[in-house]
This record gives sequence, structure tokens and C-alpha cells, in this order.
Amino acid sequence: MGTERLAVEFEREEGRVRLRVSGRLEQATAALLEGVLRSLRDDPAPVTVDLTDVDHIDSRGLGVLLEAEANARERRVSIEVVGVRESLRSRRSPLEE
Repeated sequence: MGTERLAVEFEREEGRVRLRVSGRLEQATAALLEGVLRSLRDDPAPVTVDLTDVDHIDSRGLGVLLEAEANARERRVSIEVVGVRESLRSRRSPLEE
């Protein structure tokens, strides 16, 4: 394939960290977001992961988000995922659309 791309923009504002993610969050790209989230494990600041510009998430990408949420809960730190497109939430097959 070779066309998989993911970008993660990091912004710290008013004691919060915002990660703006864009592209495809999948097997070939998830390690980037996973690395950024791991680097924040010792940071007490609440984290917002903005997925507004993510157009595809596979099981690997979802696993990264779930792992980050579990880790944050363990450390009693807030992590919030926002901007999930309705098309990514749908349980219908793309063939049904």
C-alpha cells in the first residue's frame, strides 16, 4: 500500500494537552500516536485527542486509544477523545450505504 499517513499535532494550552490527529489511524500508522501517548504517561495534564481529521480507524488504532484510556484511568488522569466522525461510528457495512 504505502499511502498510509498519520499526523499528530501537539498543543499545550491552559494546563491541557491537545493532540490533533489526521489521516488514517491503522496498523501501519498507529505506532506514531501510541508513541506520543506513551511520552505523556508521566504528564499529569489532561489530554484531549481530537480525531476530527481522521478518516479511518482500524482495530489497531482503536486498541491504541483504549490502551491510553486504561492507562489514564489507572493514573487518575483525564483523557478525552473528541471529533469522531459519524461514518466511523456506524455499524453498517460501507456496502450498505
